[in-house]
Amino acid sequence: MKIKIKTILFLLFLFLQVSTGAITQVAPIDTTFVDTTKSTEIDSTIIIYIKPILLIGSIDRTLTPEDVITDSTINFQNYRYIGDIISMQSGIFIRDFGSLGFLPDITFSGSDGRSVAYLSDGIQLNGLLSGLFNPYLYPTENIERIEVIQGTRAFLYGINSTGGAINFLSKSKKALKPYSRIRYSESGYGFSIVDGLVSQDIIRGLNVTTGVQHTVYGERYPNENYDCWNARVKARYNISSDLNLFASEMFNQTLLGLYSGVDLKETPEQLWYENMQAIVKNTDSYEKITRHDVQIGAAARVLPDSEAISTLTAYFTSNLRQYRDLESKPISNRILLDQRHNEKWFGVKLDQNFSFNNSLFNIGAEIQSKNALMPPAASEYQATHTSIFGKSEINISEPLKVSPYARFDNIKEQHRISYGGDVSIHPMSYLTLFSGYSRSFRFPTFQELIGTDTVLSSNIINHTPERHHLFESGLLWSNHEWYSIELKAFHRTIWNAITVTSQTSLNKIAPFELNRHQKKIIQGIAGTVSIRFGSFYTEGTAQFLEVIDHDDKQLTFPKWSAAGGIYFWDKIIKSHLDLKIGIHGKVFTSYYGREFNQLAQVYLPDGQGYDIQPAGVIDLMIIGQIGSAHIHFIFDNLLNRKYVMNTFYPMPERQSRFGVSWEFLN
Repeated sequence: MKIKIKTILFLLFLFLQVSTGAITQVAPIDTTFVDTTKSTEIDSTIIIYIKPILLIGSIDRTLTPEDVITDSTINFQNYRYIGDIISMQSGIFIRDFGSLGFLPDITFSGSDGRSVAYLSDGIQLNGLLSGLFNPYLYPTENIERIEVIQGTRAFLYGINSTGGAINFLSKSKKALKPYSRIRYSESGYGFSIVDGLVSQDIIRGLNVTTGVQHTVYGERYPNENYDCWNARVKARYNISSDLNLFASEMFNQTLLGLYSGVDLKETPEQLWYENMQAIVKNTDSYEKITRHDVQIGAAARVLPDSEAISTLTAYFTSNLRQYRDLESKPISNRILLDQRHNEKWFGVKLDQNFSFNNSLFNIGAEIQSKNALMPPAASEYQATHTSIFGKSEINISEPLKVSPYARFDNIKEQHRISYGGDVSIHPMSYLTLFSGYSRSFRFPTFQELIGTDTVLSSNIINHTPERHHLFESGLLWSNHEWYSIELKAFHRTIWNAITVTSQTSLNKIAPFELNRHQKKIIQGIAGTVSIRFGSFYTEGTAQFLEVIDHDDKQLTFPKWSAAGGIYFWDKIIKSHLDLKIGIHGKVFTSYYGREFNQLAQVYLPDGQGYDIQPAGVIDLMIIGQIGSAHIHFIFDNLLNRKYVMNTFYPMPERQSRFGVSWEFLN
């Protein structure tokens, strides 16, 4: 495989940051492992350790291990982006496009991306216009911990998070000596990811961590390409064990070719999967994204309770999405379109947790100012959104715990109180039975209020939100060491559901229209299992999903989906090699694949739809840790299955992928 010169130069630059003593590596000293304030002598210099405040940016400090993914777990996973990492969580199904950079449809128990909140250190990342966030924009190497919250309490943690919430805690090291990390991975069709991270203590208590990532991919098909640069910096100043200051900025710039899939009308069926002969729908459309995310804040212990943490964060985000369909290539579709979707928002968020008697409390408030500009006719959207939220966990008795929670939102003269609660019972030490209910709201996005020029008009005449009622119950049987089994049933009713329909008006200004359906029901069963027996480890997740909408009876989700793997995972060669080797697979039943419009980023009810057939695919994984290096060899789609998950975006054929993640302390 050909490695680009800029990639080699980038790697060379990063290695020059590492001194010649990097061959003898020592595990980095992380603040999370410093227990007390003390001093020691290193190279005749007195170094004073300050116990930091842990889990700054966490949206819930009481999460169970089933809701948390740590960086040590991530190192032994097969991943290219966030979706690969969270795919084994309960109830998650991803309708993938088979290409890097395309906005994946990550669903939580049937709820799509407009009902899922993405957060970084507790601050929401979802855009104002579409309500979506592309997880390709958050670098996996910047993650210390992922918090995944589903079910009845998910609405509490973000705006429109009725389906779920995903929070990324960014890395913040304690590096007495320069710490650096390099990740490189490459595969077919020019795919490569190069990420470099450097962390250094500037003065006592002040650490600066910086990173750069470059991701490229393409071309399998004409106009299928992706180029993304990410740069980030984070400073954390531990003034004392009771006061920590932090500031961060993340910058993303991307260029993504939007080939819109294979044109089934123009391509003979026997050539649909032939990348050299298939005809694509669009040969010259693309999007460019330029995004800045800035945070600054403080965490402190201001109450007598040493476990009570107060966190105040101010933030600012600007996001420019440019969609262009221009006559700039030899083969053109004769469409001229140049749209700029510009959005900015800033705000302040306060979080406070504390305990009282046998109860834990978490309360907070947020105020956010929003401004967005988009076609048609450069429509402008301005709003101020305020919210107050709170949760408690009350230990009624040793086996019984009750958790009530509520959230108040005020936007565009809409005042809504979401509320819910759950109860858990521990009849045995390893068994938990749980049940819950919530009533929450999803507010219309700006796009849903005004539509998208040339594609969607809107019949959403007011800001009335969707109303979600969710019941769930289940059980968790786990000792958190060698087995964990979770099974839950859920039933969600959505009133005033916002959906896309075909335009029926004689004076239509766009072929599709945003409307409301009176009622939509999503129900099903989901479960996960992980078992370790000696040197063998197995994991799995499965879901049965049923969507009932009398105004739209097409099956657009598979009723059954599952994923899992079985591995040999143990330390061998006198414990010098920690090896994980095995197969990982996924399977799903048939469903109807609607056409995805890349400009509006919505699924359309008519057009080039396709009955997606059941499919199963397996990958071979070999991941090993030697010293502080993690090496991966992945053979994707081992049986070379030809299948799609979206209309009509062929998933990649069999190919190999390899790379290394290496940490240095010198």
